[in-house]
Amino acid sequence: MRQLFSKLPVLVLAIAVAGCASQGEQQAGQAEAAAAKADAAATHAEQSAAQATEAANKATEAADRATRAVEDATREINRVADHLDQMERDREAATHGRRVSHVTKSARKAAPGAIAASASASASSSGAPAAEASASPGASAAASATSDGVTSSAVAPAAIVPPPKK
Repeated sequence: MRQLFSKLPVLVLAIAVAGCASQGEQQAGQAEAAAAKADAAATHAEQSAAQATEAANKATEAADRATRAVEDATREINRVADHLDQMERDREAATHGRRVSHVTKSARKAAPGAIAASASASASSSGAPAAEASASPGASAAASATSDGVTSSAVAPAAIVPPPKK
């Protein structure tokens, strides 16, 4: 038995060393599994980062295209507005000399002296007062007395003066 007791510490020590070795191997295996898991997570994170970068680049390109489209639309709107302003200025410049009513046009066609002469002649023959000129600039008036003493007159409207530009 003495031999057994002398070998017992060696046997216990051998079992302890064997137990520690298996525990160390187990821990090493767990560490390797954790490292593999961390490596897979890092790879996945790199892929996600690459996808996010690609999406950000596409979004930037789309924003640049939208900005260019807005700038183009603004230029076109300004061009059309300038064109409309020019058309309005051209129309105003062209119509200042032509804005005349149909009454004025017909009065211009008649000889200016003939209307006044016929009015004076008819007024003087009937004893009625002669036709008086209109106070409006550019307007002409004619009056004639009929045999019953009723006087009628035709007055052309004054030339239309456009409001001053601001």
